[in-house]
Parts: sequence; structure tokens; C-alpha cells
Amino acid sequence: MGTKPIRIAILDMYEGAANLGLRCLQNIIKNWGSQQHLNIETIVFNTRGACEIPDDNFDIYLSTGGPGSPLESENEKWDQLFTQWLEHVYTIHKPVFLICHSFQIACRHFDLGTVCLRKSRQIGVLPVHTLVEDELFKGLQETFYALESRVYQIIAPNDAKIKSMNAQIMALEKMRPEVPLERAIMAMRFSKNMYGVQFHPEAELNELVIYFNESTAKQSIVNEFGLDKWNRIIDHLDESSPILNTYTHLIPNFLDKAMIK
Repeated sequence: MGTKPIRIAILDMYEGAANLGLRCLQNIIKNWGSQQHLNIETIVFNTRGACEIPDDNFDIYLSTGGPGSPLESENEKWDQLFTQWLEHVYTIHKPVFLICHSFQIACRHFDLGTVCLRKSRQIGVLPVHTLVEDELFKGLQETFYALESRVYQIIAPNDAKIKSMNAQIMALEKMRPEVPLERAIMAMRFSKNMYGVQFHPEAELNELVIYFNESTAKQSIVNEFGLDKWNRIIDHLDESSPILNTYTHLIPNFLDKAMIK
């Protein structure tokens, strides 16, 4: 690759809210670059907070999760700039990876399914069931585990639009045979180069242990769900946690794929 850096743009969708996602994502990119012996240049764009949108001169684009509703922002300037950018990078075939809130907005914008509130907030380390074989899932089991933290979901896929875009649903949320509700879409291939997920593959184990043991986060979960729910989350965060494999494979798999010309 010579000395020319691989330029990676991160679209920060947290709007200044405290989060682990951005830091974890930057660490994944740094570790991947070191393993691949690549010179990486990463620039973060404050998309929601300052309407910052990257230009075309990046090799790879990743867009984070974030708080709030993916529906109520449709008429806000940052959302309009973001969806215009989505259309543009889709058209010029740039490698793009969309996480959680970014994924929800993309599904809303491309009309690939119904974006709506869940009956209750989803939080914890939960199974994701793959539907297809794809390089994105290389090294992962057919059912793997990831951090979920969401109030919204994508259901009722628009099959006609998915077909017209040559897109593909790649994974669904956990199986719940006792619950008479449609399972949400957890991963989507929008095109050969654009992927999105409804979970947080960037979540790093040690960061999560610190976060969920912090008094404010713990009390929030206990107040909303009860102590048993918090204990179940903590039980999934020991040294054998299945999210370790998700963290070390999924986004690096996307980065590997993005580098194939």
C-alpha cells in the first residue's frame, strides 16, 4: 500500500451524548490497521451536532449509533444532509457500515421496512440469528451474540423495494416462540458495499463491564427491568463472553471486505 494512508470517515451520531460506541469503534479501526500493517487516517464528523458530512475522498465510511428517535428527525437539517449523503455514497458504491441509529434512518429513508417503537426497550447481550452466508459473518456462528440497546426496531420488510435495490435481509433478532410479535431485522445488505446492523458490534467487553457496573447505569436498569435483568447482563460479560468474538470479527470483516478492490 506504500505510504498512502487508508482514509476512514466516522459519522458521529451521538449528538454529544455520553457513549462508549465512538471510542470502541476507533479502537477497532486502530487495532485492525495495526494487524494489517496499514497507515490509517481516521476523521470523525459531528453529523448530528454540527451537520458535518464527509466528502467523497475517503476509502471507508462508518456511521455510529445514537440516542433518540429515528422518525422525529426527518425534517431536521442534519437528517436531511445525512440521507442525501446515504443516497450519494450508495450511488458511487463507497464502502459504508451503519450501526443502530444510522441503520434505522437508512431503512426509513430507503423504505425497506417499518421503523417503529418496540413494546419495551431492549438492552443486554442477546442472540442474533443469521439468514445468509456472507463475508461479514466470517468467523461467527450461525447464531452469535451482540450488545443490543434500542427502543426502536425495523419490522415488516418492504420486499418489493428490497428486491428493486438488490438488497438483502441478513439477520433477525432472537427467536421468541412464546411472543406473538414479528421479529425485527438485525442486519441488512443495502448493496455490495453498504451494510447496516441493528446491534452494537463495536461493544468491547471491558468497556461494558465498567459501564454496567457504574451506579447510574445499574440503577437505571434495575428501576426499569429489575435486579434479575441486571444480573443476567453481568453474567454475559465474563471472560468467556460470546461478544468477544463479535467484537473481534464483524467490523474487521467489513473493513477487510472494503479493502478488496
